Amino acid sequence: MKKTRNLHLWIGLICSVFLLLEAVTGLLLTERWLMGMGGHSHGSHEHAHGDGHGHAQLHMIDAVKKASESGAFSMDEVGVVMNHGMYMVRLNDKDGTLVTIAPDGTVVKKEVNKFASFVRAIHVGKLGIWNRLIIDAAAISIIILTGTGIYLSVKILRAQAKAKQRKSVA
Repeated sequence: MKKTRNLHLWIGLICSVFLLLEAVTGLLLTERWLMGMGGHSHGSHEHAHGDGHGHAQLHMIDAVKKASESGAFSMDEVGVVMNHGMYMVRLNDKDGTLVTIAPDGTVVKKEVNKFASFVRAIHVGKLGIWNRLIIDAAAISIIILTGTGIYLSVKILRAQAKAKQRKSVA
């Protein structure tokens, strides 16, 4: 039992450092003002044909091509996220329809699953202010839990070291 407790202590202590790092950086990326930057990573997205400043919005492919032609990067550097060799497209309909498309453009499957759509929306940050609140609450909770866990682990390790020292002196 003592070996299991020590194993749990050390694995928890080591993993806590990485969890703390993930939580802090995640909070900083979500709340950019904490780093002195304006805006948020998950702000509202304009889906109309204009942005309110007289600029027409381009389709994603056209926008990427235009940015590439400006010299910012080469089209060879652009990667498309694929899922098992298929393109996954989420429609902006009320059902959150997911369309799976083969690389040749053939529609392989259309999937309507409101729960899967909700889970996907959380994962990619499409819940607006709720997504930010969930991420912030999770990050702050993880920071508190890992911080207190590290503190308690260090206290336990110090107590164990003192007990060993007393035992060796006696």
